[in-house]
Formats: sequence, structure tokens, C-alpha cells
Amino acid sequence: MKKTSVHLITILVLLLGYSCTKDSENTPERNIQDVSLKINFNSTKTSSAYKVEPVMTYETPDNYYVALKRVVLLGTNGTADFELFNEADLASSFVFDFTATKTVHSLLQGTTVPHGEYSAFELEIYYLQMNISIATVDRGLEKRDFRIYLSDDAETEGGLHQPGDMTQINNGIEIGWLLGEGQTPNLDPVAPRQAAYTYNGEVGAWYDFAGKSGENFGPFGDVDFMNNAPHPIYSTQINFNLNDQGGTNLILNFDVTNCWQFEDKSGDGVFGAADLDPVNPTNWHMELPATSVTLE
Repeated sequence: MKKTSVHLITILVLLLGYSCTKDSENTPERNIQDVSLKINFNSTKTSSAYKVEPVMTYETPDNYYVALKRVVLLGTNGTADFELFNEADLASSFVFDFTATKTVHSLLQGTTVPHGEYSAFELEIYYLQMNISIATVDRGLEKRDFRIYLSDDAETEGGLHQPGDMTQINNGIEIGWLLGEGQTPNLDPVAPRQAAYTYNGEVGAWYDFAGKSGENFGPFGDVDFMNNAPHPIYSTQINFNLNDQGGTNLILNFDVTNCWQFEDKSGDGVFGAADLDPVNPTNWHMELPATSVTLE
């Protein structure tokens, strides 16, 4: 995969810069002199993931990754949509690493965004990944990198992953699946996928995740999301939230506070095997980062 550090920010720099351009002759183009980035892991952001019971426990991750297949800039007031990139498969997707404030690099590689007005962008997302705490019985508290797939590369590319699959990543390598058969009290990963999501590892005897076979879906903790998310490629639209203070410096803030959310059935404040209940499935959820932009 293409490993890129915060290149998504550069997209927004260009997109939001052009979003200030007006078709009217009386409105000059905005000249962006400088761009600064703030990645916030500890703000006062609140989550709207669950508006009713159950009560969720929130955790802010130590890092946050987003793997994008496609990004389109959505035009308004007569401006046509503009596709920034559309990668062919999971292996070539762009992976953006949100860990701290870093240098901004260009993603467009010579592509020029046409002048016009843009109000939002559309993302097609393969997976989200973050470092979170796991409660184990034998080894105590561990910090691990987990990946949740939102899209289906098994159907589209002959790959291994279904929407809802939750896998563990060690040093950038995917080593196995979680939240399926064969789990130990330590939530150690299981491989291959059939061993995680079928009875006794038997292909064809798949577990039932909220009415959907584990052959085609992973164990979504958010059942509403599983039932309504676009399939096989997950897509979402994010509107610009631009606070224009009349300046020429573009300040971007990506907020991932509380983006890992789970139902703490054990009451210890940490996600672990003790929270899993096969009779009353545990709810969990991974949010996209909230985005705000300021011209000052």
C-alpha cells in the first residue's frame, strides 16, 4: 500500500482553498499564503454515534490511519465534481497516518484542481486503523493496532476481507482476525479467516452476525451501520466546515477524540474478552475524525 503521512491534509488545503473562489466578478480568489495543521487527540469533541442505550465507553487512540480508495471534490453553483484519485484496489490504496503534527506533502502529483466552488468531498474508504487498549487475562493491559474494514475486497478483488472484519496489525503486517471463534481471554488474533468466523474452522458453517452470515460480513459492533452502510465499497460525504476569519493562513484540525467506542460490560473501562457476550452482542464503533478548517 502507499504509505503516506497526512497527505489527506494537502487535498483539503487545495480543496478548501478553491472553495473560497467565487464565480462572481466582485469576489476575488483567496490567496493562501501558508498552511498549518493541527491533529487533535484530546479535545472536547462529543460523539453522536449512539443516541440511545447502550451507554458507550470512549477511548482516544494513540494513532489513527485511514485507507482511501477514491476521493472526489464535489462542486456547487455550477462547478463540476472533480475526481482527485481513484485507486484500483486495496493494495494500491492511499494510507494516511494521523499521529501528530507533521510536514504537509502534495498528493496531487501535478494534477490541478479546476477553479470553481466546492462544498464537500466524497471518500471511498477501505479501512480505519488505530492503536487502542486491550484487557488481557494473562498479560494485563496491552496497546495494540487494530484495523476495521468498511469495504469488501473479497467480492471486488478476490481478497480476504469482508466489511466489519477486525484484524490485528503488528509492525504494519496483518497477522489475524479478532472477535470470532477461537478467541482466548487475551483476544489473540486468529488466522485464516475461516478459523475466526466459522464453527470449528469448517468452511460453510459460518457464524451469524446480527442476521448476516460471517461468510459475507465481519462482526460489526454497530448493527445499524452494518445494515445501512454502502456495500461493497464504503463511501461517505463530508461537507466543508470553513471558519473564514479573513486571513490567508489555512489552519486544519482533525479531531479523533473518543473515536473508539465500546460497551463496557465488564466495567473495567477497557475493551477485552470479558466484554463479549454471544447472547447479547456487544456494541462497538470506530468513528471517522471530525474536521474543522479556519482561514486566519
